[in-house]
Amino acid sequence: MVKAKQLKVLIISTTGFKLDGITNVILNYYRAMDKSDMQIDFVVGNDIFNDLKIELESCGSRIYKIGGRMKKTWAYINRLSSLIQENNYDIVHAHGNSCTLALEMYAAKKGGAKIRIPHSHNSKNKYKVIHLMLRGIFNSTYTHGFACGKMAGEWLYNEKPFKVIKNGINIDEYRYNAEVRERYRKKYNLVGKKVIGHVGHFTYQKNHDYLLDIFVELYQLDSNYRLLLIGDGELKPAIEKRVSKLGLSDFVIFAGKTLETPQLMQAMDIVVMPSRFEGLPLTLVEAQTASLSCYVSDAISKEAGITGLVKFIELDNSPKEWASIIEKNEKTNREEVKEIIVKEIIESGYSIVESAQEMKKLYKSYFLQGKN
Repeated sequence: MVKAKQLKVLIISTTGFKLDGITNVILNYYRAMDKSDMQIDFVVGNDIFNDLKIELESCGSRIYKIGGRMKKTWAYINRLSSLIQENNYDIVHAHGNSCTLALEMYAAKKGGAKIRIPHSHNSKNKYKVIHLMLRGIFNSTYTHGFACGKMAGEWLYNEKPFKVIKNGINIDEYRYNAEVRERYRKKYNLVGKKVIGHVGHFTYQKNHDYLLDIFVELYQLDSNYRLLLIGDGELKPAIEKRVSKLGLSDFVIFAGKTLETPQLMQAMDIVVMPSRFEGLPLTLVEAQTASLSCYVSDAISKEAGITGLVKFIELDNSPKEWASIIEKNEKTNREEVKEIIVKEIIESGYSIVESAQEMKKLYKSYFLQGKN
């Protein structure tokens, strides 16, 4: 009996491989997918955590660091296409936000990969001019389009077809747990406090300045409010400086990059996300699974409202108006609703086990179609 060919897949993160939204999506799928008949390797633009490197390599994956994506573009494309050709990858799956994914798709085509998949994770991006300039190359080099949601797909593919691949999560990791909540609230001195949570990279998109404005308004209404910020990024020092200047250093917790996000979500009372633009953020799926009431900007895709826990607020509203809406809303009894919420999340297709199975089926079907 002839053994089936091992499928060779190269995953590329165009936004940096770190503990943030897109990386977590990639890792969720990787961890949940049956890799017994697959070779899955990674191209990253940055050094990654040693623990993560050990985890990936222990599963048989290879990690290639190729920098200079936007600064030494031709060198990046040539190195990437050579890597793809040398390793004879069947599928190249690149994650990003714009038509700059044309760089990866062009390199994949040049390197001989038959299946070339861009994966859209947002509904806007910061490279607007380059996005428009690369549209033609992008359209002519990819073979199958993926998107985290309808809005993100329409943004990247326009009228062309694409497949929505939902940002699946490990349900059990985020399901509300009163014991974990109590333990982490004690650890961070949050017992008896009203904890506003936010998970996200400190970037223009996530709008931390405005989040801080909302917190200031809420703190003035009730001094028991605390702000718990998970993440890192280029704008973090500026936010830390502003918090200090406002005299709020004792009331704002910067948790940084952490592997304890599921536990810290248990310690929160609500999540506030005033993003300037967003596709369907993984963190919002996670927050709902933890039975947290979520107050988010209307710039976030309405698809993110999987449960009744999400309230969309106009980004044009003042921080005072946001604070008033948050303060007036009835708080969720998480213990009472947790099983109902988890059922809704699973039925909406956000279980990573089912999502990973679906993605693997698509990989295999595209590969078989490509052979014919």
